[in-house]
Amino acid sequence: MSRGKRTLSSVSAAGSRKGTAISVVIPIKGHPVLLDDAIASVQRDIQAGTIQRLIVVNDGCSYAETLESLAAWQALLGKGMQVLHCRNAGLSAARNRGIDAALKADPKLDAVFLLDADNILAPDAGEAMRRLLKSHPQADWFYPDFDFFGQNGHYITDRNHELLFHAQINICEAGSLIRRRVFDAGIRFDEDMKRGYEDWDFWLSAAQAGFSGQSAAQPLLLYRKRPVSMLSNSHDADADLRRYLEQKHAWLFNTPKLLALEAARFPRFAVIEGHGSTVRLQTDPDQSREITPQELERQIMAHFAEPFANHAPAYLVFLREGVSARLLENRLLHSFFWNAERRWARAEKRPSFDLFYLETSASGHRISNDRGTPDRLADGIVIDLNAVYDLFMSSDEEALRRIDQTSSGFRVRSWSMSLEHMARLDLKSASGPELLRSFILQLSRSRFRNALGQRWEWREQGGAIDRGTAVQIPRKISGGGVVFPLLKRPGIRDIAFVLPIFDFGGVEKVVASMARELAQNGYRCHLVVVSDRPIHPDGWALQAFTTVNWMPDPSAIDWTGTEFLGTSEPSWGNGDEKADLMGLLSSMDVVINAHSGALHKVADHLRRRGITMIDHEHLLERSTYGRSYGPPKLALAYEYAYDLIITCSEALRIWMHGHGIPREKLMAVVNAPGYPLPAGTARTVMEDRAKRDPEAPLRVLFMGRLDPQKGVHRLSAIYHGLALHAPQISLTIAGGSVVDTAEADFSFPHETQMLGPVRGQEALTRLLAATDVMVLPSHYEGLPLSVLEAQRCGVVVLATDVGAMDEAIQHGSTGFVLPEIGCEDSFVHMIMTLDEDRSLLGQVSQNASRMARDWSLAVAPLLAWLKRQEGGLTAERDEMGEFDVCRSKM
Repeated sequence: MSRGKRTLSSVSAAGSRKGTAISVVIPIKGHPVLLDDAIASVQRDIQAGTIQRLIVVNDGCSYAETLESLAAWQALLGKGMQVLHCRNAGLSAARNRGIDAALKADPKLDAVFLLDADNILAPDAGEAMRRLLKSHPQADWFYPDFDFFGQNGHYITDRNHELLFHAQINICEAGSLIRRRVFDAGIRFDEDMKRGYEDWDFWLSAAQAGFSGQSAAQPLLLYRKRPVSMLSNSHDADADLRRYLEQKHAWLFNTPKLLALEAARFPRFAVIEGHGSTVRLQTDPDQSREITPQELERQIMAHFAEPFANHAPAYLVFLREGVSARLLENRLLHSFFWNAERRWARAEKRPSFDLFYLETSASGHRISNDRGTPDRLADGIVIDLNAVYDLFMSSDEEALRRIDQTSSGFRVRSWSMSLEHMARLDLKSASGPELLRSFILQLSRSRFRNALGQRWEWREQGGAIDRGTAVQIPRKISGGGVVFPLLKRPGIRDIAFVLPIFDFGGVEKVVASMARELAQNGYRCHLVVVSDRPIHPDGWALQAFTTVNWMPDPSAIDWTGTEFLGTSEPSWGNGDEKADLMGLLSSMDVVINAHSGALHKVADHLRRRGITMIDHEHLLERSTYGRSYGPPKLALAYEYAYDLIITCSEALRIWMHGHGIPREKLMAVVNAPGYPLPAGTARTVMEDRAKRDPEAPLRVLFMGRLDPQKGVHRLSAIYHGLALHAPQISLTIAGGSVVDTAEADFSFPHETQMLGPVRGQEALTRLLAATDVMVLPSHYEGLPLSVLEAQRCGVVVLATDVGAMDEAIQHGSTGFVLPEIGCEDSFVHMIMTLDEDRSLLGQVSQNASRMARDWSLAVAPLLAWLKRQEGGLTAERDEMGEFDVCRSKM
């Protein structure tokens, strides 16, 4: 024993001279014989002066042999070994006790190495640890490669510690060398985790505190591999344990964080556009960096040679000159990249490449999932990395030269976007296929090609991750859905408005107006149309949106799914569709659903991911038999998935409360006019109206769709009655018409002016300025924007008593609300009265213009609610942060 003490004394002096102090912690329960091997391996390094102390924690082991073994080793190692005998509390608690004991025993301790009782230190591990601590002062812990015994195996680990990949699997063995500063920050093992993955949790907690690891690039221990172990049992409970980790480490397991990690080190797209002299590497198209085609070639070849060490972009995109500029101008660039990636991810049969066409449209932006047989060279090509490999490795050069032919012989798909009034592309510039052909030929002739068949590591890649999987990691948060490539900006909150169509009806105008107010208050707004229907810009309507996006699934608006209270859902909603919609929205802070039945099906999943979910209801429809149906009925079914439900009127708010929605969950954001007017325009309109000859013919207008909801048959009777009894009155209809169809069973007087749809702020204002009376004999309504727009310009509105009409019109003062029964005669009589009594007409016109609503006032309650929500979330995060620190110190 005295000889052992003399050795220990000399060892301590040697360790002091080297300037490092390392202790080893071994927890023991159930391996008394194997423990001897573990301690013996540590003893060698204690004697060599590279390990200062061994701490063994007996975690309530029931074997007498364990006590005997520990006593014998204590007698041999003396002060070089400390034994703690504890009541069984689990592996995490045993490690924590050993760590605390090591820190207390050696105030100048530099690092702790954790060794399981059934493993052993590798030869000269202590000296290797000392070198690592000295040569890499910035690293907070060092994780080893693996050499197994028992069952054969030799694995390397990731050479660079990447937090993105650590979110995918645990890339650091518990048997790692950990600097004291990690423990001094309060990082400990979670003692509630008794089924495994506690070491994964430990490293994530360290990363959250700002620490990072580094590969030791060699084995520091020899790992005893057996068919059944605690680790294999952990794998059986993988789903439950991962769920626990995701909840505990929500700071990491969220789409914006993972997307930012991906973008910083593993850009998703490589874009070659125009002359092909540069390459843009990007995840978010707003944040890119340029490299040369030669550097992209090197990245691709390095990845295929050693995919566990080298990254290359998952998708290559080749674009004709001007494509990006036109998409960006119309806010569709992000949508292009999301749809391009989604087409690859969801392809039933993987094509050789995917053709893209960008064209001009006379009316609205349009998207086509299937462009059909190519009739010209495409404006773009999208191809994934695996297809790139197949092309340059499996095809001969003669075949590669045919890539830029419309009938190339390769398996292709095609899609397109058409932009309203887009300036045409220069078709003389290099097409997508020509750019692809040039680059693939470059790869096929690469000087690096011969390196692809060489093996660079004798150890297997079992402990490292293929860098090509980086694009898939952010998807896991949304169940595998393709993630929208949008990076967060500090201090900016993102709000998505989700609609089934954007054809610029009432709902669309409300959304555009709300987005304008929210954007002016610092929010970044995004439009998402969940269908393949056209998007109509209408001048100002898209200006408030940072991005405009399609999820072009036709089934999202087929309304043939399950029925609830007389209202059918869309059939849309298989696993991939729902996952992709979550991926599209998972970077948002707030999502507002404006009548999208598809969004209801994923709303609860998004809400549980911390996204504030708001449902916006506009209109309760009424069937021929007088039964109510429509989006508000579906909202009743999914009320639990939303934090707030807003309505366009008080009447609809009251109806929804009466049908079961809690009062505290409802807010009326009462409609205002559906498009903005330049300052002073309304005043000018009213001044011109006052100058009009009182003897001039009265001008009557119907503005809206000619369909049953709007009372088209009633309108026909009203106009015929006016033509008969007051032929001097001017009659006008502005809106989509079905008059010319053979099935129409109504008509209008021949003198009626049929203007068709009127779009644009200036055109609408001119029309309203040239109108005295507007009629709206609807069967059902919400709170029509056309009424509010007309009143702002001094038009006297006559409407049936439906929906929230009485919230916009004070009967006899700012307009007239007439009972539905016999309304045709009432409309005719009231219009003739106004024609005869121009002073009454003028007074009501003035009253109507004075009560014009304003969107800034309408949205104010919602803005205040959002601010309260943001304050609550911030406080909750702060509270959880303090809670996590307290737990880690326990």
